[in-house]
Amino acid sequence: MSFAYITEEGAYIQKRGGNFTVGRNRECIMEIPVETLEGLTLIDTVQVSSRAIVELLRLGIPVTWLSRTGYFFGRLESTRHVNVFRQERQVFLRGTPFALAMARKVIAAKAHNQLILLRRYNRNAALPEVCTAVADIEALSKRIMTCDTNEQLMGYEGAIAKVYFGSLGQLVPAEFAFAKRTRRPPMDPFNAMLSFGYTLLMYDIYTALSNEGLHPYFGFLHAVKNRHPALASDLMEEWRAALIDAMTLSLVHHHEIKQEHFSPAESEDTPGIFLTREGRAIFLRAYEKKMRAASHYGSGRRSYRHALAHQARQYAQALMAENADIYEPVWLR
Repeated sequence: MSFAYITEEGAYIQKRGGNFTVGRNRECIMEIPVETLEGLTLIDTVQVSSRAIVELLRLGIPVTWLSRTGYFFGRLESTRHVNVFRQERQVFLRGTPFALAMARKVIAAKAHNQLILLRRYNRNAALPEVCTAVADIEALSKRIMTCDTNEQLMGYEGAIAKVYFGSLGQLVPAEFAFAKRTRRPPMDPFNAMLSFGYTLLMYDIYTALSNEGLHPYFGFLHAVKNRHPALASDLMEEWRAALIDAMTLSLVHHHEIKQEHFSPAESEDTPGIFLTREGRAIFLRAYEKKMRAASHYGSGRRSYRHALAHQARQYAQALMAENADIYEPVWLR
């Protein structure tokens, strides 16, 4: 089974026989057997025929459209998985002790995973500033499980994130060093990769939640806002460092991606640094390789993408039982 990323400008997707075909300028670029496709992500000006759209909907294969800078345009997805009783429960349990218990568990796991990543990369670097940051995060993390409100919790999460990203910037090669997390738009190459990676991860989790009949826009931690899938954002927190930050660090440390793979925004009115077409291709290959890799978290071996689905399933079970103890976040070892 596979997820496909179509980045060819002007590409056209059709359904022919038992395959989805991707073509451009009357030339077939690739064929994807229908039975192997799990999801499509289309970058910018990729067109899909009406016959292909009907088949994608019939099979329940989601399609996500992104701009070349990683901006989310929208999705095509079947509604056959919708579970109104689970979604009703999501709304009913917002702001309850269950929601707060879930929020504490997820933020505690996020802080732990950030801590572990800093320790791993500082083993060889042995930077005293990073050692200090680790101690600060440990001290702040002890307060997470005693927070009485989401506002308090997000306050500690923000304080930890500031310390974490300040230290993370010191653990990358000099040409990719950054001082702080910047987004909308990212102002340096490393932030550009983090932003693009978080967008990809967000919509992988969105798919996992939709497959469980859950509503991705009603969460337990982040505030409800138009156009923001709060639940996907909530469940992504524990995975940020474990998947995207770790993968991005690996890309720059192994020189798989270089400064030449980034450029300023095409419009002078839009600031920011973004991956080039070649840079996106390198990043997407690394991301898909990571998502297919075996995960050792939880019980049994499964790919990271299937681990995301497992977490969504756990959350659905915890939600319906109104018992946060059922949900086990991902903790790096």
